[in-house]
Amino acid sequence: MIIRLLNIQFTRLKRQKILYLFFVVMAVIIISNALGCAGSSEDYDMGYYAGGKFPTMCMQSYIDIVGTLFLSFISAVLICGEKASGMFRQPLLNGVSKRQLLIAKTVSIFTVALICFLFVAIVSIVTGFVLWGSHIFDNAQEYLLQMLLLAFPQTTMVLFLVLLSLYMSNISSMMCASLIILLVNNLFSQFFGSYISFIDFMYYLYAFSGYNGIELTSKIIILGIAVNIITGIILIYGIIRRTNNMIM
Repeated sequence: MIIRLLNIQFTRLKRQKILYLFFVVMAVIIISNALGCAGSSEDYDMGYYAGGKFPTMCMQSYIDIVGTLFLSFISAVLICGEKASGMFRQPLLNGVSKRQLLIAKTVSIFTVALICFLFVAIVSIVTGFVLWGSHIFDNAQEYLLQMLLLAFPQTTMVLFLVLLSLYMSNISSMMCASLIILLVNNLFSQFFGSYISFIDFMYYLYAFSGYNGIELTSKIIILGIAVNIITGIILIYGIIRRTNNMIM
């Protein structure tokens, strides 16, 4: 049953061409960043990311606003759209429960997040290889570790967006709320990182990607993983509780 529901969700996304649009936009951003790095001095501006650090720059561009807002839009389409149409408040056909439907939608969003992240990683490495050859692998150990660690806050972010979408009445309110939260969190992460790092999982989108020169120490890694696991458990509980309230 879940597999059939997943196929329905992906068919819906494929029909709307949302994922293809993301690929085009992100590819343009990556190529633009690559040309900017290639044309800058190694000691200034974007030149710092030329060669082996280029994948890191692309990850930072993705997690900063573009990637998170895109996942927010996917969540809004798959969940807020269903709520607005009354799907969650009506008996579902073929014995499908609202909880099964929500699980399928959540797994779909997770899958889209994975596809998008892998797309950014692969395209950035391929583009970097075209411009800088084997130098793109000079810092492979560093950016591969960053990619692995970013799986934690990315997973938590998906859970957060699912829960947020369950409380939003429509797609536009979901997008507005997501943008405000992202902008405020970005501000706090830059100026109050040492304080919110103990409670804010979003901070580790920046910390694990080396944003603004944040040093990836063992303390940050351990604390970040712990914060994301704890937050993820809380979010899952919130999703289950909200779903139960919707079912009742």
